[in-house]
Amino acid sequence: MKNTIKTLFLIACLLPLTVYAGPKLGKFAAKNSGKKIAVVSISANNYGDSLQGWNSANTSDLMATQLNSMLDLTEALFANDFEVVKASTFVPTEAFQNLAGEQREVGLPKFGEHMMPLLSKNRKQLIKGQIDKDKAKALVELTGADYLVLIYSEWTTATGGIVPTTKSFAKNVVNIIDGNGKSVYQGRQDEKGNKTLGAFGGAVVDENSISQWVVAYEKGLKGLYNKGRKKKV
Repeated sequence: MKNTIKTLFLIACLLPLTVYAGPKLGKFAAKNSGKKIAVVSISANNYGDSLQGWNSANTSDLMATQLNSMLDLTEALFANDFEVVKASTFVPTEAFQNLAGEQREVGLPKFGEHMMPLLSKNRKQLIKGQIDKDKAKALVELTGADYLVLIYSEWTTATGGIVPTTKSFAKNVVNIIDGNGKSVYQGRQDEKGNKTLGAFGGAVVDENSISQWVVAYEKGLKGLYNKGRKKKV
């Protein structure tokens, strides 16, 4: 049964995202070049408890280190077009921490003793990168940004080919909202990592493998960011 659910999930992940008919991210970025943007939420989740070693990794500095890396590469990518308000300037503040929503067992960036908390009020909002309008207004006031970025990356494995080798697999969702909480861009791109981690669907999240989910995330993010532009960044 578990394998059937996992297979259905992977099939769904390969289907095109059709819930949003707005501009491609490359075009949106070019149109809004120079405006301020802030990544206010980025998280990674273990889909269906499919990954061995997740709990051990998530309770150590290993997960936070990788999520900080994901945040850094995200801010660097958006800096190609926007003026990025660094998360390090607002995450540790009491005002930002007070905006925390429902917290879950997910991977999060960390700044000293302060995690970048989830801002969504429930799982439905989390997986779509959404927050309530009043919270969006508060975040815009706090960060001084024109736009807010919320990112959710769901991690599992992908097995395929004649030889059933296993690779990291990440479903990457990006939502950009304005100060009124309105989505001005939504996108999703699912990607696999580059290295084989095992066979027959088995993979362990540890110091030797976790970077491959970051690779899958980066490939998905760059894929979205380059859609709608002639020259890739």
